[in-house]
Amino acid sequence: MTDKEAVLQLYRDHNKYMVAGDVKRLGALLDDDFYLKHMTGMMQDKATWLGEIQSGQMHYFSSDEAHVDISELSDDQAVLVGQSQVDASIHGSRNTWPLELTLHDQKIDGQWRIMYITARMY
Repeated sequence: MTDKEAVLQLYRDHNKYMVAGDVKRLGALLDDDFYLKHMTGMMQDKATWLGEIQSGQMHYFSSDEAHVDISELSDDQAVLVGQSQVDASIHGSRNTWPLELTLHDQKIDGQWRIMYITARMY
């Protein structure tokens, strides 16, 4: 698998495990210092975000991919921008959002990991 294919698969696995609520597999994709900046500006570290998924505070029903672009790719760093229609219940409020995630990835010991994500609507 090329680096480009691996970065794309990382994004797709992230979405798949997020929707499945599989915090173990999702967590394995994320760096220990991972953080997520939500479209509201709220920042969450890895443990907090995964904890809210596990508790059901954040429940993702579906994520339908619309467009993906790998805007930067080097031997050990990548930036991927993915747009999806995301059906989710966030702290009790359910909606479908046109969500754009920017994943900042790094290859560590031969394995691509998500360092941080910024989310916004498109």
